[in-house]
Amino acid sequence: MADKRRKMRIKLRPYHPTWVIAFFGMGQMDEGFNSKGFNDVIDRIRRCPDIEVEFVEGYDDICNRCDRLVEDEKGSLWGPKHTCPSAQNKDVIKGVIAANKRVLQDMGVQFGSVVRMKDLVKLLSERIPILDDEMLGGAEFQKKYEKGLSALRRLYGMATIQPSTENLQG
Repeated sequence: MADKRRKMRIKLRPYHPTWVIAFFGMGQMDEGFNSKGFNDVIDRIRRCPDIEVEFVEGYDDICNRCDRLVEDEKGSLWGPKHTCPSAQNKDVIKGVIAANKRVLQDMGVQFGSVVRMKDLVKLLSERIPILDDEMLGGAEFQKKYEKGLSALRRLYGMATIQPSTENLQG
């Protein structure tokens, strides 16, 4: 008899995993308009470490729990039946599109790709060790990101890596 259990999967926009990892290292996202979504994703990773991540172009599991998401029959750039302030701000749209493109390219994945969280942690550790883009968290989140990467690497039994913040100095 075939195993009918489905792997647990979270849907994330490509620029969200660095934030998820930083908040994971902090334990949770304390407050904010999208804290429910981030904390739900973090809880799901804790409950099911073998969780998979699917990269999506529109609203993801974080966006779907955001306090700013409102119903709109016209939908928006990010998806049908809803809109949010980010979908109406040209600078945010430009930043999200650029960050998504960069993350997909740096990690060698595309929209629709499914990656085990364990593999995503390894990819991010190797290919995006430094948050040099504000859409990914920026220098302000670097130490939190590294703490999250270390916590997740321990969870998955991977060797820890040396912090790379000294590379930000120059």
